Amino acid sequence: MPIPKIFLSFLFFFVLFNCSVLAQSNITFNVNLKPQLEDSVFIPGQDKIEIYGNLYPLGMNKTLQLVDKAPIDSIYTVEIRFSRNYNGKNLRYNYVLRTDEGELRESNPRSINLQKGETELDAIYFNSFAW
Repeated sequence: MPIPKIFLSFLFFFVLFNCSVLAQSNITFNVNLKPQLEDSVFIPGQDKIEIYGNLYPLGMNKTLQLVDKAPIDSIYTVEIRFSRNYNGKNLRYNYVLRTDEGELRESNPRSINLQKGETELDAIYFNSFAW
């Protein structure tokens, strides 16, 4: 019995979609704001923590906001999907706090080499570089 063309078309697009998704880099960025929360430098609901970097969807004045999914842990998170075209490229990024007082930027650049698949980064303290 021959396989229906509609099934073959569906199978082709399913494989194509899964291959392209699996080839992408999905990075979960985490930053710990406990010191800034304790010192009232960062006020949840009023201030923002954002990430910026050198590869799309970051870069060229484009930032993404991190959110605290579990408010008792002081860890702010964002998941970013990078195109498979960036596999093997080095992403340079930093976090910035936007408050009523202005913005606080981290003093040193962070970096990660993009690889296909899922990666979750440890929640390092904002502007801490002793890792």
